[in-house]
Amino acid sequence: MRRLFDKLKAAAFIVPLVLLSTGLVRAEAVTVQEVARELECPCDCPLVLEDCNMSCGLEWKGEIGEAIRAGKTKQEIVQDFIDRYGDACRITPIKRIKGKLYQYTRGFDTVDWVIFWGGVGAWVAVLFAGVFLVARKLVNRKGRGGEKEGGGS
Repeated sequence: MRRLFDKLKAAAFIVPLVLLSTGLVRAEAVTVQEVARELECPCDCPLVLEDCNMSCGLEWKGEIGEAIRAGKTKQEIVQDFIDRYGDACRITPIKRIKGKLYQYTRGFDTVDWVIFWGGVGAWVAVLFAGVFLVARKLVNRKGRGGEKEGGGS
């Protein structure tokens, strides 16, 4: 009985792997946002395509939607865009960081930047003061401990 149970357990693990690897069963549905996350916006804005709501970005999202309805996979769609528009449309980690930073700070004016950098400066000052005070306390404690040992002999 134990042997049969072990075989069933192995089959329950292997069968889904085989089905997923052969493509007979799709693991997940592809959405426009998932594909757009891998592409840079074609506009002059530095946004990731998933965050862009300008007309050119919306056109590309529409093309992605049509490709998904046609049954293409995420990799096929991204490769199709790269083939048509070149490697520049592929998002890199640096472009993603710049795009997200631009997305969250594009509405900042002078007051917002002053508040932001003032907060960063205050945080760094508090962190530095904390490290300084702890280090000074440790040095003083070590110095007092040495005096007690030296004075007793």
